[in-house]
Amino acid sequence: MYQATFILFFAFALRLINLFFNNLDINTYLTEDQLMYWDWSIKKAYTLNSIETKTQLLERMPASFLFFQFSIWLLGENLFSVLLMQIFIDSINCLIIAYIAKSLNKKLFFLAGILASISPLMIIISSQILSDTIFLFFFSCYIYFFLNLLLNKNKNFFYYAGVFLGLSLFTRVTVLPLIFITLIISIYIFYKNKIKELKIVRLTFTFLFISFSLSFPRIFNNYITYNTTSLTSQSGAHLAYWLVPGVLDFENNEERLNYKKKIQQIEKKIENETNPFINSALLKEEALNTLFSANKKSIFFAWSKGIIYNTFSPPILLDKRIRSLPHPSFYNNNRNLKKWLTKLFFDNTFKNYRLAFVFSFITSGIFLVLLLFGILVSLKNYFSQSLIFYLILLYFFTLTGPVFSPKYIHPLLPFFIFFESLGILKLRESFSKFFKKA
Repeated sequence: MYQATFILFFAFALRLINLFFNNLDINTYLTEDQLMYWDWSIKKAYTLNSIETKTQLLERMPASFLFFQFSIWLLGENLFSVLLMQIFIDSINCLIIAYIAKSLNKKLFFLAGILASISPLMIIISSQILSDTIFLFFFSCYIYFFLNLLLNKNKNFFYYAGVFLGLSLFTRVTVLPLIFITLIISIYIFYKNKIKELKIVRLTFTFLFISFSLSFPRIFNNYITYNTTSLTSQSGAHLAYWLVPGVLDFENNEERLNYKKKIQQIEKKIENETNPFINSALLKEEALNTLFSANKKSIFFAWSKGIIYNTFSPPILLDKRIRSLPHPSFYNNNRNLKKWLTKLFFDNTFKNYRLAFVFSFITSGIFLVLLLFGILVSLKNYFSQSLIFYLILLYFFTLTGPVFSPKYIHPLLPFFIFFESLGILKLRESFSKFFKKA
C-alpha cells in the first residue's frame, strides 16, 4: 500500500511541476489537434447541446471530448484545471502499469511504477489536450484484466476486459480488431479449460455486447444515415495523406507524382460530396490500390523505418517548449532523416533545439537498450505469459506503419515499461550475484 501511494503521489507531483513550468495561455499553448479538442469540448460535442455539425463529429470518437466536458463542468472552463484532472488520470495510469508488471513478477511493481512516473512521453502527453491519456487509462485497464484472465482463468476478468475495451473503442476506433483478437484467444483458453460449448457461446455474446454497448448507437446511426458500418470517417484521409506517402518515399519520383495527381482528381470529385464516408471510401480505395501495387521492399522498408523512428525518437520533441524553438521540419525535408539531421547539426540557428535533441536522444538510447534486453529476458523466462504483449505490439506497429511521431508508441508504454523493468531487475540480480562471488 505504501509503494502504491508513493507511486501515485510521485507521478502526480512530477506532472504538476511540469504544468507549472508551462505557459498555459490557450491562445499560445494549444496547437494543431489540441485546439480542435478544446474547441469541440467547449461547444459540447457529442451531447444534445452540441454546436458542431454532425458530419464533423464523425471524424472522432466521443469519450475524450466527454471527459474534457466533465472536467470543465467540475472545475470550470480553465485550461490548468482541466489539465490538472488529466494529470491525475495519468498518475493512475502509472499505478495501473505497475500492477500490470506485478501480475507477471511481484518484484517489478515499484520499479515499473517509478519508470512510468518519470516517463517523459507520459508526462508531456498528459499536459496536452488530446485523447491519448484517457485512452491509455482505459487501454491499460483492459490489458490488466485480460492478462489476469490469461494467468488466473477467472471468467470475471473476461467481462472487466470487455468493459474497458469497450471504453477504449469509445475513445479510439483503432482497438476495434482487438475485440475480435481478444475473443478468439479467450475462446481458446475456455475451450482448453474444458468449459462447455454452450457456456462459451454465452460468454462470447456477453463479451461482444459489453464491448460494443457504447459504440453500437454510432454504428447503427451511421448505417441508417450513411449506409456504412464504419465508426469514423478518418480512415481514408489517414491512409491517403499519411501512410501511403511514407511508402512512396522508397519509390521513384514518377510514382509519387502520379499518386499526387490521382489524389487531386479524387479531391475535385468529392469536394461537393456531403457524405463523409463516401469521401473516405474513395480516398481509401486509391490509397490501398497504390499500397498493394507498390514494391514489397518499399513497404517493408517504410514499416521498418516507422517502427524504428517511433520507438527511438526522443519524446521531448513533442513538448511545446521544445517545439517552439527554431528547428528544421522533418516532413518539409521529405521525411529524410539524413537531410534533417544535417540541417539540425550544421545550422547554428537550431543550437538550442540540437542540445535538447542530443540529451533526449542519449536517454532514449539507454531506455531502448533496457527495452531490448528486457524483451530478450521475457522471451526466455516469460514467453507464454507475455505472448499477448507481443501480439498487441505487433498489431499497433502494423497499424501505425510508416506514419512518424513519438506519440504513436504511447499506447505501448505498459509493455515497454514492463520490458524495461524486467531488464533492470535482471541486471540488478546479475550484478548482485557477481559482487557476492567477488
